[in-house]
Amino acid sequence: MRIASCFLFVTVLGGSVAAIHDSIAYAKTVEAGDSREQVVNGIVKGVLISRHKDGAKMIVHSSRLTCPIRVNLNRNKDYQAIEGLCTVVAHEGKDVGYAHWKCTGNVKECTGEFTFTGGTGGFNGMSGATPFQTSIVFELQDGKNGQAIGYAVWPNLTYTLP
Repeated sequence: MRIASCFLFVTVLGGSVAAIHDSIAYAKTVEAGDSREQVVNGIVKGVLISRHKDGAKMIVHSSRLTCPIRVNLNRNKDYQAIEGLCTVVAHEGKDVGYAHWKCTGNVKECTGEFTFTGGTGGFNGMSGATPFQTSIVFELQDGKNGQAIGYAVWPNLTYTLP
C-alpha cells in the first residue's frame, strides 16, 4: 500500500485559464428553461503533483491527467454533481493508471471519492478509493461558449499495488 501525503491536481479544464472551445479543452452547454440547469461535457487536462517520503527523503512526482467529465449544474439551487473517468500517465508513459471519480456539492466546491480501477506498467492492478475535494468554476461567455478553471486536492491519497 502506498500513501501520498499530499496529492494536488493543479490545472483543470485546459491551461491556467482556457476557453472551453479551445483545442486544449471543449464543452457543450445545454440550458433547461429558466431553471439555470446546465449539463456540461468536457475534458479535464492537467498535471498531478504528488509527494511521499522514502525513508528520510521526500519524493515528488508529476504525471499527466486526462478525464472526460460530465457536470450537472443548477445555479438556482447552488448544486453541482460531477463524474469523470481518468487516465494518469506517469514516468514518461511507462506507467498508466485508470480511475473513476464522482462528487457533489455547491457550485463552488464539490466533495467525493476518487477510485483507482486498474492500470498498466508499474500501475498494473492499481486499486483503492480516497476522498477528495475539487473546485471548478464555470463561466458562460458569449452564448454557448465559456471557460472553466479549478483544482482538486487529495490530502491522503492512498492506493494499492499487487
